[in-house]
Amino acid sequence: MDDLSLAVAAAREGAAIVGDAFGKIQTAEFKGVVDPVTEVDHQSEAAILRLLATKRPDDAVLAEERGGSRDLSGRHWIVDPLDGTVNFLHGIPQVSVAVSLYEDGRPLIGVVIDPLRDEEFVASTGRGTTLNGTVVSVSDRPLGEGVIATGFPYDRRDQGARYASIVGTVLAHARGIRRFGSAALDLAWVACGRLDGYWEFGLGPWDIGAAMVLVREAGGRVTDHLGNPSGVLDPLYIAGSPALQQELRAIVSSVLPSGWPENR
Repeated sequence: MDDLSLAVAAAREGAAIVGDAFGKIQTAEFKGVVDPVTEVDHQSEAAILRLLATKRPDDAVLAEERGGSRDLSGRHWIVDPLDGTVNFLHGIPQVSVAVSLYEDGRPLIGVVIDPLRDEEFVASTGRGTTLNGTVVSVSDRPLGEGVIATGFPYDRRDQGARYASIVGTVLAHARGIRRFGSAALDLAWVACGRLDGYWEFGLGPWDIGAAMVLVREAGGRVTDHLGNPSGVLDPLYIAGSPALQQELRAIVSSVLPSGWPENR
């Protein structure tokens, strides 16, 4: 089994568990005040890691619940077993499973599956992005006609007013803003042109690892506030088509509080 096939198979393992359990789980533990984790997060992750361990026993893994080294030297699988746990708990059908492969920090493969719509977003470096086997690309809409997505980090109870200020500034320039609650799926939708841009602070490597590959292979850009190509450990991500992303980045950067995003 080649790496791409393995990534898809691993994500499908997790997606099957998430899809089967949707609407049935209403209890969770909390890693933070607003950061829940359910038994399904753990079950999905265990299934994914089991397959990866069987097929690639020498590869490293960084997974949201189990953890792992953030030193991405060598081959590293990055796993989000359930992105959108709050949505999952509330029965909101906007969740995803994400698996990616990096080598020495370079992205090779990204897979994001929406288990409730049976949509599989797949990309590998230099080979484009597909949705259920059909090649997709980012939109070409300008910011004024664009729908932009965002999310709010787990410090939002402390920093909510500052995040709201940035939202208000972007809203003055865009057609609309959406907050769906699954970063990996938001960015998959940027990759296929449903959404036109995206920004968010404080994402984990598991949130962004696969989705960043999707956007770039679909012709988009993902950078920090300075325009540097993003890695999986950055404090702020801004994504979209090249033209829109540049404009969105300038707007977000213009209203960043002093010292942000590095000292957020």
